Amino acid sequence: MKASYREMFDEVRASKRLNEEVLNMTKQERTQVVKKVSVSFIIAAALAVLLAGTALAAAIGIPQTLQEWFGQQWTEAGGGEEMPKDQAEVIKSLVQPVGNTVMDNDITVTLDSVTPGENVLWLMLKFKGEKLVDRWAFGDFDLVGGPMEKEVMDGPTLHGMLAKDVGVLEDGTQIQLWMWQAPSGVNFLEGGEMELRLDGIVLLGKAPEPGKEGSKHFEELEGTWTLPFTLKPVENQSALAAKNARVSGTHTESKEIAGNTVTTESKKTFTIRDIQVTSTGYSFIRPKDAAVEFRIDAPVLQLAGNVTVNGYYSGSIVAADPTEQKEKNVHGYWEFPVDIAKVESIRFGDVVIPLEQSKT
Repeated sequence: MKASYREMFDEVRASKRLNEEVLNMTKQERTQVVKKVSVSFIIAAALAVLLAGTALAAAIGIPQTLQEWFGQQWTEAGGGEEMPKDQAEVIKSLVQPVGNTVMDNDITVTLDSVTPGENVLWLMLKFKGEKLVDRWAFGDFDLVGGPMEKEVMDGPTLHGMLAKDVGVLEDGTQIQLWMWQAPSGVNFLEGGEMELRLDGIVLLGKAPEPGKEGSKHFEELEGTWTLPFTLKPVENQSALAAKNARVSGTHTESKEIAGNTVTTESKKTFTIRDIQVTSTGYSFIRPKDAAVEFRIDAPVLQLAGNVTVNGYYSGSIVAADPTEQKEKNVHGYWEFPVDIAKVESIRFGDVVIPLEQSKT
């Protein structure tokens, strides 16, 4: 997917429950969060994203199912208009139709379909209502049941989901793709009885004109939309692996010098190990000497036929105590499931790492 598209539509959103978990940490943990990023900043940033609604023009050829969405992403990744049979079979085996619809306060929400990965749950959602003509967002949202019951809060972390506005149909139905990032201890391939819970809607009015301040008047709509679904378990996917690789981490720092903001970057090289790649995601061990302020960019997957698939990290570190640095199991997911037989390599920045069949 092109970078300009990602920058326009990618939004990390954290539910109210997750924000409360950060607030309810022990005093020591909360102090650590404030040192790195203030809790008020975290919540403000999350709410700013929650209140960044959608008002897209109707378009032709808008994906209405996850299979159609993944097909569009295949084309965007350089795979051509027609998806190869093996690649299409991988996606078909993972997409699970749902079709649940709930209406409250004249707002209709439909959960069309879901697709599980180890580190992500893709959800295709549709929204319709006369009041949703301008910017809007849910006041709260949560995913419960199934693998989410195994969630482990292993420190001051905040995770959520990545949302993309897909488009608006001629009848006014708005379509969004939600990618729910798996927290620690959760593997969505395990399946189970689940519920997506949505509560309240905030109406924001029209988007501000360029260079002008937007409206500060928000209207809240009451409503609860509960969408149960059965997530069918998926057998463990075959994997590719690499023992280790030297990759670069980047630290960005901004300082005020003579009234001007000067941004500097510094780099360090670290050895990551136990790299694993499946059709839906990846994982690796980040060494304890890789300081948290040095970010390793999410990897890119290279497939045969010059197809490039972007990776996303699943969850994010809010704060960490530098005196307690330790190895960390890092995991993430691809922008769409891939045919593992066509994977050639994984790339971190400029470092290309060949992959072999995993022995585990």
